[in-house]
Amino acid sequence: MISLIKSEFRKVFTTKLLLILTLSALAFVLLTVVLGVYLTPGPPGQEDVNGLLEPAAVTNIYASVGGASVFVLILGIIAMSGEYRNQTISSTFLATPKRQMVIFAKMITYSILAFAIALLMWIATVIVATILLTTVEHAPVDWTKVIQILGGALLGLVLYAILGVAIGALITNQVAAVVIALVWIFVVEALLTVFVDWIGKWLPGGALNSILQATNTSGFGGTDALSVPAAALLLISYAVILAIAAVVMTNRKDIT
Repeated sequence: MISLIKSEFRKVFTTKLLLILTLSALAFVLLTVVLGVYLTPGPPGQEDVNGLLEPAAVTNIYASVGGASVFVLILGIIAMSGEYRNQTISSTFLATPKRQMVIFAKMITYSILAFAIALLMWIATVIVATILLTTVEHAPVDWTKVIQILGGALLGLVLYAILGVAIGALITNQVAAVVIALVWIFVVEALLTVFVDWIGKWLPGGALNSILQATNTSGFGGTDALSVPAAALLLISYAVILAIAAVVMTNRKDIT
């Protein structure tokens, strides 16, 4: 397993994909922070009121680190589906006949990378958010929650990396896997949350928001959100179920 993990690290560092997705995630997260500081609206019917006077709004800004989850998910998908796209999957499985070992090695490798990315995103978010908040009137920053958000980000992004590898194993067409994942995150989850508001907290995105203690006016978050332990257990369950499905399907699949 150790040699497989080393091999996966060599693979990922031979391309610019990791750097591109990390920088993209950083840009996205910091843009979200800027928008949160300067464009957070007030309560419904009081949009002209400074929304940052609500402590939850300030917490949301620090929870922007969760935006990196999309990029970590894509990284995991490409890591697995790329083997099929580049037609290296046959040689990979010939070198390691126990196919589940390849999947586990990728999950471990990209979990480690996701952990590092989450830490980087949190540090950048805290620095930029803290600086920008000095320019506006806002509620006091709850530093206990900010530290807790770090734990949520580390766990959430690691699980999203595992989900990405699992999705890449289940949907071996790289383009299709990435598109389906993005459509699910930005369209399906959003629509389900809006039109069936109670279901939002049970979806992966809702679970991640709860882990990060972020509130969302679209249905998940606030007093109706799952507790952090329950949300963490839910997201872990999604990762475990998809990982098992990925192993079973890969072992049964004809590789040509």
